[in-house]
Amino acid sequence: MRNKLTCLLSILMIFSSAAIADEFDGGKDWNTLSGVENAWDGQKIIKNSEYEAIIKELEKKKNAKKIKAEKKAGQTLMKDSEGSESDFLSKFEEQYPLLNLTVPIKTENIEIPVGHYKVIGTKINGKVFLNLCQSYNIVGKIPAVETTDDFDQDEINFIKIEDIGNNVLKLMYGSMKFNAYAYMRY
Repeated sequence: MRNKLTCLLSILMIFSSAAIADEFDGGKDWNTLSGVENAWDGQKIIKNSEYEAIIKELEKKKNAKKIKAEKKAGQTLMKDSEGSESDFLSKFEEQYPLLNLTVPIKTENIEIPVGHYKVIGTKINGKVFLNLCQSYNIVGKIPAVETTDDFDQDEINFIKIEDIGNNVLKLMYGSMKFNAYAYMRY
């Protein structure tokens, strides 16, 4: 077996040598090949700062699609104390009421389409907002007014929507932290 393999390798070497020899027919030798000695001529020396700038540009392009998808999906919800979303999302269903929005509503910045949304009330610097969420993304942020009214609801965590008329809806929200309401156009 070993002899057959050695024989086969010898034959291949002979054929490859013959192919190389054919290239040098006509009086050519290694000294007359152009470009071998000056292969590096014309190469530009790149500084570290230029290299780093190019790498940053490539990273931007690489992440551009991801960033665009995140912007389209909405702002990510808060994470738990360890920085993971898993515990927060497992409690998400129990803590927050579900809103069935049957007409698109308009906020100051965007129009929120028809759909089912979890509603999370937040208080930032004394201002109250009702965040409409799908999956784990905030789709819309609605400014609201805090109140002590429980809107005659039996549950502590609730969301209620009422048509006031003239294309206006009243969104009523209740939680352990606060109750609030907001008026929106549709």
